[in-house]
Amino acid sequence: MKLWLKFATCCAVMLGAQAHAQDKNVTLVVPYPPGGAADQLARVISQEMGTRFGQKVIVENRPGAGAQVAMNVVKNANPAAMGTVLFLADSGAYSLNRHLYKRLNYNVATDLVPMTLAAKAPVFLLVNKDSPYKNVQDLVAAGKQQELTYGSPGMGTGTHLLGEMLRKETGARLVHVPYKGAGPALIDAVSGQIDFIFDVLTGSRGFLEDGRLRAIAAATTERSPLRPNVPTIAESGIPNVAFTIWWGISAKAGTPADDVSRLTEQLTAVLKEPEVVKKFVEFGIEIQPSTPQEFSELIEHDAKAMGPMIQSLNITLD
Repeated sequence: MKLWLKFATCCAVMLGAQAHAQDKNVTLVVPYPPGGAADQLARVISQEMGTRFGQKVIVENRPGAGAQVAMNVVKNANPAAMGTVLFLADSGAYSLNRHLYKRLNYNVATDLVPMTLAAKAPVFLLVNKDSPYKNVQDLVAAGKQQELTYGSPGMGTGTHLLGEMLRKETGARLVHVPYKGAGPALIDAVSGQIDFIFDVLTGSRGFLEDGRLRAIAAATTERSPLRPNVPTIAESGIPNVAFTIWWGISAKAGTPADDVSRLTEQLTAVLKEPEVVKKFVEFGIEIQPSTPQEFSELIEHDAKAMGPMIQSLNITLD
């Protein structure tokens, strides 16, 4: 009888501990405004974590200063008020900013614990429906005769860097026009206010489907299965103009290892859900969960690969 009592007590303690763990709120900090690819990822993760695991996830959008506003929130977060704090950001925040900003207010290696890669998205060179440029060779040839303008969501973003890489590799006279977000840049590309834009399919898909924009090249090492008929820039005889944007999730440094492990398992399970994968393919995003080690290696690989390129482009931000 006493043995059964001990067993029952032990089970109750274990179940209570599990329930307590599940009761902890999670705040997912996103350094971009609502509506973009990262925000859409965060909203789906939040919903699925609640449905599948009963884990309450609160999405907090904190845009500004190249993810530094969001990182201030993460670093200074009070777990008693915010619960476990996670960070969902793109390759720029994780790998590029360290080479771009003179005084970056965070260090990925010491302020974050990488958990999983979430997704990747190929980038395409887009022109409007009335553009005379049918391929990237046409565009480059025109850019050697006159100035062409291209837009991006802002200085130092991956798509800005692609424009500068194309300028450097070809000698074309390409003038960068920074916007406050991809949306306004896309609108001006559609209306012909700028000559071209680099973008993922998340925002541009609708314009491509109704014909107001055309994809003339892919900034990928191989043709994307999302647009297999679009040649890569390298196929056009222009090397070294390729960059894939990705998003990943990390925990605030100092988060208990048990919480990190539990939440990583939940996140990867959610990201492997067929319905989640299908939903994001429609947005032009390829869901690709990983192990923490694989994600850490990707962060450092891109940082090392892009560092010399950024330095050669002489781009620095305050």
